Amino acid sequence: MLEVLPCYRSTCNPYPSLTMPKEDNPSPQRSPQEDLYCHYASRQIEQTYSLYPEFRLELVEGKFLIGGILAGSRWLLREALLGWGAEAAIAFAPIEQWWEALRVAYQVSHQHPEDWLIWAESLPATREDWWPPLGSQYGGEHRWVRNRLRTALSAAVGRGYGRCFGSHYGMWIGNHVFTPDLLLLEDIQLAENQFYDRYVQGAAHLVIEIVLPEHAEVDEQVRQQYYEQYGVPHYWTVNPIAQQVKFWCNTPTGYQRQSLDADGGYRGVPGLTFTPDLLWVDDDHLPGLPLGLPIVASEFQRRRWQLRQEASETGQSWDSIPFEPLVGLEPVPIQPEQFVSWCPESKLEGGPFPLIGGQRGTRHAIAMLLMTLGLVETVKLLPGYEWVRVLRRIEREQQNDSQQRQAGWQQAEAIAQQLHQDYQVGGVGVIGDLQRSTPLHRWSTIHLVLWDCSDQDWQIKTENPFPVDITEVAWASPAEWQLINQNMTVLVGEWKAQEQPNLGQRSVFHWLDETESA
Repeated sequence: MLEVLPCYRSTCNPYPSLTMPKEDNPSPQRSPQEDLYCHYASRQIEQTYSLYPEFRLELVEGKFLIGGILAGSRWLLREALLGWGAEAAIAFAPIEQWWEALRVAYQVSHQHPEDWLIWAESLPATREDWWPPLGSQYGGEHRWVRNRLRTALSAAVGRGYGRCFGSHYGMWIGNHVFTPDLLLLEDIQLAENQFYDRYVQGAAHLVIEIVLPEHAEVDEQVRQQYYEQYGVPHYWTVNPIAQQVKFWCNTPTGYQRQSLDADGGYRGVPGLTFTPDLLWVDDDHLPGLPLGLPIVASEFQRRRWQLRQEASETGQSWDSIPFEPLVGLEPVPIQPEQFVSWCPESKLEGGPFPLIGGQRGTRHAIAMLLMTLGLVETVKLLPGYEWVRVLRRIEREQQNDSQQRQAGWQQAEAIAQQLHQDYQVGGVGVIGDLQRSTPLHRWSTIHLVLWDCSDQDWQIKTENPFPVDITEVAWASPAEWQLINQNMTVLVGEWKAQEQPNLGQRSVFHWLDETESA
């Protein structure tokens, strides 16, 4: 789980194709991956940053990638399985499909429970849990440069040139959703109103990636090829260790490397001047340069404009489509609409139960990781006997599913009566897991929908084990609104669809005329 593991000088080489140099005769030809391995094997300080991948969530080629690498996705799913248990994943596919995944993964043909028990007991009691480091020893430098450059770029363009967005803001290009370290939309792009709370539809004007030296090929090869293919006009990579910035400009023949001007500034992005030397010093001052010289400077805006919060039905948002993941033995591509609607906040909290953007976000992340890896690869992340133990237990629990479901309905009806009598709630309905034909599982909740509610605060008292989700219909998400209208059981009151869904707010671009103030 998410914890700092003891540091061992392991004789196991995580990169079999590499020959690790002896300590008394280090080779100057070590690759960045070898440097990271040696750093991880010899230091406990900042070990966490070396072990864990960069926590950025992206959709590439239909796959839910962590830190831009599939190994990061495997790592996160394994952490979730260790913390939440195998049942957290088993919830998303039929039991028989999991048994088949074990047969394929371990090349066995067992059909009967006794055969699985014998097989499980024959497996080793322990397994090797050591994983190669997936992150970087330069995480601190990466964050420092990213934050410093974002501050400088936002200050420069915020006076009218456009808007700067930081990491975890998506760029939806083709069937992919990338989350660059920094991206810039100029005012002409903003005027197209293709930007939303969580992403921009189409290529940003400028994309900047802060390079992690151990994974430089992800930014300087993989992402660069996608950005070039989908028409990102300007792309920069910033290496905080080498203190080097590379500039590319998209031309009819593809990306062309650009150079600094004679005075050390870069003006390849029209209207902007970037001075890389100023990026590496804390006080924005180098000998021979005046104090207060900005890292990034921009020309005045072409025309005054304003962003206004307005109701909108366009674009995708969190929970904009129902959460119905399709999981199979082999990977199933994730669609961009699903990713935008289901992807949790890029916030990882450790502990015995790792959270990815809260419990609901964790559920969504696990499902998308299962879609990305498939069940055959997933069952390899935990010992085979662990899957057998949990699958047999869940099979026994599912035999009592009708009794559990009945208890859930009784709990829902009791809460509905309490809300109606004690708090004068006009109507209560049920959507979600209790309405579905599939067995209840680890993530199942009682999802109540309320309408004609008073303004007073209310509390629910229940001693039953089912967790309860409550949504006031006026604030229902698009996915919830769809379930309300298609498959809701009314417990109290009468539903006449008298309320309309909350359209939500988004920033809408407006050019200003001479009489309007910004």
